[in-house]
Amino acid sequence: MRLIDLPNDVRLMTLPPEPVHGILAAPPCTRFSYARNRYPANADELRDALSIADACVRIAHVLRPDWWALENPLNLLRRYYGKPAWTFRQYEYGDPADKVTALWGRFRPPMKLVGKRTKPSTFKTSSENALPHDAITPPGFARAFFEANP
Repeated sequence: MRLIDLPNDVRLMTLPPEPVHGILAAPPCTRFSYARNRYPANADELRDALSIADACVRIAHVLRPDWWALENPLNLLRRYYGKPAWTFRQYEYGDPADKVTALWGRFRPPMKLVGKRTKPSTFKTSSENALPHDAITPPGFARAFFEANP
């Protein structure tokens, strides 16, 4: 398994010589977020963010893995990639958020948790909104996704 994360840049990544089994790409969502409606990204910021998302999709098309997915909150990316292949709410996998998350790509959707799932409160203090865990792929979902796409 290979993890490409900040401060590394996926746009500058050297492609591996060996076959790639699968890709779960999660480009930074900050510039695409509806939460930024009060302070929308300028054209340069949006172009930079789209170049990262596009690099993820191009890598998947070049490497032709068995499965691939581009994960991001349901947001402005729909304007560029169309309707997502699948959406879910993070708490449906035991993660502590109600954020609707979208996936584009070719993959098997993971089974949602059965039984009692508690929808979290949507109220957050300003300090809770600044926590970095809101900007990462939810771990409960990631575990279920990799189980569904071995």
